[in-house]
Amino acid sequence: MADQSQRITTAVTASEIYKAARIRNLWLGATDPGIRLFKGQIVENDSPGAGRSDAEGRAPFEEISGPRVLRKGLQLEDPHAQRVRLAFIGQERKGHSASLRVTVNGHQILRPPSPLAAPDARQYWALAKDEGAWNWSRWYYVDIPPACLIKGDNEITVQAKGGHLGWNIMVADYRDYEKGMPGPVVLPKTSRISRDGGQTWSSERGEYVMRLSLDRYRKSGNLMSPVVDAAGEQDLAVKNRRSLLALNLKADAETPSGTRIRFLARTGSRPAYDDAHWSDWKPCPIDNPAGRYVQWKAEFSTDDPSQTPVLKGITLEADVGETPAVTPLRVVHAQNAEILRSSYDFPHEDYNCDLLRELRQRFELDAVVVGAQTEFEKIMRLSRWAYDIPLKNCTHFPWNVLDWLVLERDEQGHIVKNTYKQRRRDAMCLYPNVVLVAACQSMGIPARHVNFHSEGMTGHEIAEVWSNDYRKWVHLDATRDYYWYDPDTCVPLSTLEIHRALADRLEEIERWDRPYLFRQDLNALEKDLPIALREGDHQYSVREGALHLFHTFCHFRIVPRYNVFSQAAPLPVSQGTEVWAWDGYLNWADDKVPPLLHFSNHTNRQADFYPTLNQTRLTVERTDVPTELQVYLETETPCFDGYQAKIDQGLWHDQQSTFRWSLHKGMNILQIRSCNTADVKGIISALAVEV
Repeated sequence: MADQSQRITTAVTASEIYKAARIRNLWLGATDPGIRLFKGQIVENDSPGAGRSDAEGRAPFEEISGPRVLRKGLQLEDPHAQRVRLAFIGQERKGHSASLRVTVNGHQILRPPSPLAAPDARQYWALAKDEGAWNWSRWYYVDIPPACLIKGDNEITVQAKGGHLGWNIMVADYRDYEKGMPGPVVLPKTSRISRDGGQTWSSERGEYVMRLSLDRYRKSGNLMSPVVDAAGEQDLAVKNRRSLLALNLKADAETPSGTRIRFLARTGSRPAYDDAHWSDWKPCPIDNPAGRYVQWKAEFSTDDPSQTPVLKGITLEADVGETPAVTPLRVVHAQNAEILRSSYDFPHEDYNCDLLRELRQRFELDAVVVGAQTEFEKIMRLSRWAYDIPLKNCTHFPWNVLDWLVLERDEQGHIVKNTYKQRRRDAMCLYPNVVLVAACQSMGIPARHVNFHSEGMTGHEIAEVWSNDYRKWVHLDATRDYYWYDPDTCVPLSTLEIHRALADRLEEIERWDRPYLFRQDLNALEKDLPIALREGDHQYSVREGALHLFHTFCHFRIVPRYNVFSQAAPLPVSQGTEVWAWDGYLNWADDKVPPLLHFSNHTNRQADFYPTLNQTRLTVERTDVPTELQVYLETETPCFDGYQAKIDQGLWHDQQSTFRWSLHKGMNILQIRSCNTADVKGIISALAVEV
């Protein structure tokens, strides 16, 4: 029984909640008074097949000219929105004069050529070199009167006014749908084409890439807090013997008419949830908590798409009992990880899958990294290898790098490398960076593919790799074998950190119709950058190409799974050869570069994009035995294979996630690390206490 009791209050602001919780369909911007429902909803059925197929003869565009009319249907359960845009992927011929006639449920809208409709958006026509040439594919947006939408099937038609030449519309081929969606594949069959001005119609080979972008709050969203110690010792290295006697949660929230926030909590005696030691979800107050550890969740909802509930903060009130310690204990040193978890459960790759094992063996990757003094030096050697190794017959789908890589040997038996006359390899940027991702994963190092672009340019594909040495994700580019770093600390940067270096210099919010690239002095933008380039041991400099790519760091996105080598689908049909169309991405957005109008999934939370990996967090409590401490371990380690512990000057040994640590008089030292199935050791957490 506890000898003493007290009331402990823990107040958490909206920004603190938003940073640490698992979030879905919610948002907190710099000017928002609190956490709200995400505003913006996409209605589409083209995403799985959108892009340029590897198959011969599958042109991804349908030209709109003469008597051709394209028709598409999109279903709406609720047609209400404050603003509506039709988003579509198209191309324009440079110098054309054709206007598009768009009808939505019989309501007509004209979209003139881009030099007239969006004169500041020169990306729609200025990048094509020759008069009459097709510009690169782009997303287009046409305002639709909200009142013309209806519940149920909405009919959209597109044709060229007067039949004039000038426009292409992307078609998502049905034969490619199996690439972009998990099975079973269901084809929507809502697109049709008329070649006689709308007199007769025939089935299309796919879906026109047309989406409705609705400016309204989503109907529901939710958040779940991390586990917190409601007994008031959240960050204490060694917790005292405390118990919860009662718990209440109070919210500072606004709920306009038709909106709600429902709060529930669960309690447990261990710092990580499990069925045996935790209660079910319950409304507060809770009279008999199952333990000192608490997790709470909030469920947001609205019946009115123009209104949202807002959460400004919460306060936990806990009645806490404590049994005073009888053995003096001094914490001498504590090195404990803060584990940031994403709101999204990214499936990680099996480092020992067949493709990765064969890649490591066939291309002698162990010899590539032998003698490296640090893990990051290994990563650098793999980056150079991905830059040097020849590629051919690369495909957008699947990402079977063994089919792309060329294995040739010289007379001495050494694997032949590429040679270049500039700091740029020959293959399209997607391929060497996917190869780098595979090479790192084959060595037990977490890695993933990322792509990014700015409105006025095309874009780029790179790799990000988790570095145990730097305890962070690092942006690497195998197309040129370089990275960006902080010149003050020499620490390599992530894509987000490079993005912020650019966003801080943008004079306006980045918009599709007013891209910064056509409005700012780019020489001034590049001057005195707060970030620097790692050149490496190369004959040619990377600076010119890297500064050009720096301009593209506005929007960036990831495929939200890393097991792309053992599971082929779903993946985008293509990346880099046409504008990004797949709606399965997780996209970064923020106040300077807002969410894109044609994608569904956005986040501005660093933990969602950059969860911390390969670290172990210790939770240590006093027990009823004065010379014993209870230790709990938790980690986010891909392909986790167990924990290892080292006590005092002993040897590393396997360790369970829960154990008692027996102390002796004097200094006691505990070190803990995780280990993955590739036998790569994780980052060490340590605790030193004196009895």
